[in-house]
Amino acid sequence: MRGGLALHKPRGISSFDVIRRLRPIIGKKTKLGHAGTLDPAAQGLLLILVGEATRVQNLLKDLDKEYEAVVRLGVRTDTLDAEGKVLEEVEVPPLDEKPIRSVLDKLTGKRMQQPPRYSALKVKGRRAYDMARSGEEFELHERRVTIYEIELLSWKNPLLEIRTRVSSGTYIRSLAREIGDELGLPASLAALCRTRIGRFEIKDALRLEGITIESIRKAMIPIVELLSHLPQAEVDTSSALMLLQGKPLSQGIDPELLDAPSSVVFSRDRRQAFLCEPRDGKLWSRRLIYNNGESVG
Repeated sequence: MRGGLALHKPRGISSFDVIRRLRPIIGKKTKLGHAGTLDPAAQGLLLILVGEATRVQNLLKDLDKEYEAVVRLGVRTDTLDAEGKVLEEVEVPPLDEKPIRSVLDKLTGKRMQQPPRYSALKVKGRRAYDMARSGEEFELHERRVTIYEIELLSWKNPLLEIRTRVSSGTYIRSLAREIGDELGLPASLAALCRTRIGRFEIKDALRLEGITIESIRKAMIPIVELLSHLPQAEVDTSSALMLLQGKPLSQGIDPELLDAPSSVVFSRDRRQAFLCEPRDGKLWSRRLIYNNGESVG
């Protein structure tokens, strides 16, 4: 079994807890992973990778994501969400939607963002949240992110509900803090739901309750669809053998594949799949995604 699984992670469990629950159903010998973690306090779409699909995990982590979030104005916590210790709390004055919309527009676009101290980012090999819990001093560098859009869904003092589409690596908890800063108020994330990863939407996601091997097989997303955001091509048996043997393809290559940093090449019978890259006008296999377990050469 290989491919992807769009799953609705509930609140209260970690992304790895989901994998732990799936292992007895899918089988302990099958490798499992996920494309982008969700905090335990958050719910929403988690893209589970099964079998050889774990080999393309990094290509899926970079997909744009969409969230629906509730920002609580007037309260700042150490974790920037509702799970943390309250550091500051003030009364929120009456606000109409105009200044709020202006702030959301201002925060849209490409810019630098400061990640939360309580995050899974590593500092000298250690998780930032472990260092924060120990009271250690450390610095997290700003990251370049893109906020493609922020839509105001509702405003009922002190709760601000938004929908936002962002680049990979964007922290919605940091966005909540930034909204508060622009309004001159402390702020934190009250609730979060991830609704989309790339072309995959939460409306198509399986829920953990009552999940079976049959429902998993039925919902499995083939690798060809998982990687639909990359250029793809089919090659004949002899060309597939060349890639298996570490030799490049130099003739009859689609120009789109030579222009892209990464592409996916399948053998015509779909028994092999390769992650490829162009070098010196030729197409090389960077990684064998799967070979149906057969020997080569």
